[in-house]
Amino acid sequence: MPTRELLTVAMLAALGGCEAQLRGHVQGNANVGNDRTVLVALVTQLVPWIGYPRALNALTVVNEVLAEGR
Repeated sequence: MPTRELLTVAMLAALGGCEAQLRGHVQGNANVGNDRTVLVALVTQLVPWIGYPRALNALTVVNEVLAEGR
């Protein structure tokens, strides 16, 4: 399940314009044990393939959903 959720986040980030769905799957990742560090690393690795703007959008969603101090 953790790998499946990571792949789903990767695909939604690559598609772009799916921020609502991305929010749900970022929370889903947290629910199966993938923390903020794992998701940030995932998006960082995707930058060459999905581009900087989509990566920034994905990181914004990750930070909104998994804000530190929550």
